[in-house]
Amino acid sequence: MGSDDFLLIVFYPLELIRTHWTPCPRFFYTTIKLFRHDNVVYNYFCYICADYLLFVMGIGLIGIFAVALIALILDITVGNFPYQIFCFPLNILVIALWFTIIVCSYRNRKESRFAKLMLSHGATWLALSLMAVVGVVLGLQRYPATTSWCVIVTILFVLTHLAFVILRGWRVNGRVRVRFILTHVGLWLALGAGFWGAPDREQLRLAVDSTPTNEAYTMQGTLHIMPYEICMEELIVERNEQGVATNYEARVRVANESVVLRVNHPYNRTLSQKIYLASVKESSEGSYAIIEIVDEPWQWLSMAGIVMLILGGLLLFLRGPQRENNKCK
Repeated sequence: MGSDDFLLIVFYPLELIRTHWTPCPRFFYTTIKLFRHDNVVYNYFCYICADYLLFVMGIGLIGIFAVALIALILDITVGNFPYQIFCFPLNILVIALWFTIIVCSYRNRKESRFAKLMLSHGATWLALSLMAVVGVVLGLQRYPATTSWCVIVTILFVLTHLAFVILRGWRVNGRVRVRFILTHVGLWLALGAGFWGAPDREQLRLAVDSTPTNEAYTMQGTLHIMPYEICMEELIVERNEQGVATNYEARVRVANESVVLRVNHPYNRTLSQKIYLASVKESSEGSYAIIEIVDEPWQWLSMAGIVMLILGGLLLFLRGPQRENNKCK
């Protein structure tokens, strides 16, 4: 394969975007022209620059790929994204600024190159492709690198594109599209709550025996003093005929409440906080349980998004697809 053939393959998706994924004579004529000229890059850019919208989309998509490349370089050189610095209230301020930029850009979408890029077909296909790739890569990892710069950039791009799509399509000809809002806003909330709420997520572990304690440690080893104490009242270990432990159960006192913890059966202390039985350690000096406390303040927002997605899916199933006669303005 020559260099011109390689460049043709690279720019082929841009031409598909131009033709809105439908065959047309102009596309085949352009393809023939590319093979007839020696300088493929020069002739192709002269051609697409004649169409201002495609030029904006092409430069924008190239910019997005450049940002992804920079994120990959940062992953290799710097390490994971320092998401901890964006905990409350800084994440709220960043969300307000981010959404303000999106709304202002959308309101000026006829002149805004950024809005044209985010509302293009190419941005939609790129967002779907990136999420598919990220999902597969994270699914194949034993310890998913969710704080990778590449993952952060991908999710931020998808959320931004989805916000523009919601602003464009939530109402058509004065009529509110309920199913559209339920599915798209539900996805936006479910994905956004996990993304923006990650810095506020707290994961603690502590060793619990019969002595009450309120000292726990983060996953980085930092001491954390809890506002309540935990102690173990009873530890039950089920064993098979060979004497190997098959199941653990711990009765612990959390504050003034006695609860039973089992593996994979957490205790929901609040709407956002769960207490897990991580493991049990047995020795000649005594036994103790390793308790894990996970606090996710944004979980309720993520659950609301999932409920909206389910309701939107049910309405789509019950009422069937509807096609709009007029395009969204």
